[in-house]
Amino acid sequence: MIGAIRNIWKNEFFKNVATLISGTTIAQVFSVLIYVVLSRIYTEEDFGVFGLYMNILNITIIFSTAKYELAILLPKSDRDSVNLLGLSGLISVGVSLLLLLVVVPFNGLICRLLGSEEISSWLYLVPLSTLLVGLFTSFRNYSNREKRYKLIAGANIGQSLGNSLMKLGLGLVVVGAAGLIFGVVFGQLIGFLIFFAVHASAQRKKAGWLNFSEMKRLGRQYSLFPRYNMWQGLINNFSGALPVFIFSSNFSTAIAGYYTFGYMILYRPVNLVAGAFYQVMFQRFVEKQHKEAQILPEVRLFIRRTVQWLLVPFILAGIFAPEIFGFLFGEKWIEAGRYAQIMLPWIFMVSLTMPLSFIPDLYKKQRVAMIIDGVRLVTRVGGLMVGVVMENVYIGLIFYSGVSTLMIGYSLLWYIRLLKNNPPGVQPAQIPGEIDG
Repeated sequence: MIGAIRNIWKNEFFKNVATLISGTTIAQVFSVLIYVVLSRIYTEEDFGVFGLYMNILNITIIFSTAKYELAILLPKSDRDSVNLLGLSGLISVGVSLLLLLVVVPFNGLICRLLGSEEISSWLYLVPLSTLLVGLFTSFRNYSNREKRYKLIAGANIGQSLGNSLMKLGLGLVVVGAAGLIFGVVFGQLIGFLIFFAVHASAQRKKAGWLNFSEMKRLGRQYSLFPRYNMWQGLINNFSGALPVFIFSSNFSTAIAGYYTFGYMILYRPVNLVAGAFYQVMFQRFVEKQHKEAQILPEVRLFIRRTVQWLLVPFILAGIFAPEIFGFLFGEKWIEAGRYAQIMLPWIFMVSLTMPLSFIPDLYKKQRVAMIIDGVRLVTRVGGLMVGVVMENVYIGLIFYSGVSTLMIGYSLLWYIRLLKNNPPGVQPAQIPGEIDG
């Protein structure tokens, strides 16, 4: 038994995943403990405003790099990778300036569309947050390419601790959602600065590789990412933001707050583990593809092990979620626990599928992935509108979670079929008119 554990630890894949998970677990455990306190400092209305801010940000960050940060891992040449990092950074700056030009004159209109005047002041922070997230994800993907997993873990820890401590500190002295939102921005700043400080000091030579002509060439070469991945990301993130937008405008900010709180408590640990597997598997499978090595057996093993590890905890959480939320966060959050019960099947499928969501990028199937997410968006809107028409938030959330579970399950089956149909040594079919990336 001990020998088996040692062999697992010697395996580079599991060692890299463990490095990411172990580092960020410290920060995430601290974050969950902080939420035991935050749930007693902030109201459900505060979390509703915070949910609106985060979901607006989840949409704007899709444009922050035009999804070129995903391409950073793909080139064989490190020089190309550095120029893709530079291209992503330039786009982030441009998009953030453009957002500022939109937010200032159209602040009132945006508030009316969202059905919330409380979000008005916080819209001015969206451009800054968008810039910081764009730079953070670009540096993280470049660090992933270089297998600098301790650096990624350190940046994640800095981001999470800065976020949590600011939320706690401001929550004790300032009324409203200010602490929640400033905490996010502060955490984003800390995470970016950690990446920037390390890379700026360690890789000054590579800064000389940056060349605008090369960036333009690579922008054309990897044009699939803004053409399909960006719009797929917009569809996907807007689809995920629908409950907050619809609950806030058709029910109340408090109901949006219950949903936001329940979603965050469920999604944090799933995002921690699935995100670590995504980063390591993406880098690993790009290497395997370059070497024309098998990928499918490893994917099947991952799915089988994940189901074995997570099924029982998810079932128990599904049965006792309201009681767990009431015990940890106070009786007023029992309602958020009921929402969490409904979301669990969908979040379970996310835990299986998120680590593999780069597979369409490997085989130039971003257009199909975008279409699948478009269908999911339409079905999710339909599910939520059933709840609005029936004036029952539970029914809307049940339909939303149900169609999400089915559509994400379909995506997982499609990923497996892609791997079966593209064995090592066989070039993936190219969409007519697209530049090979």
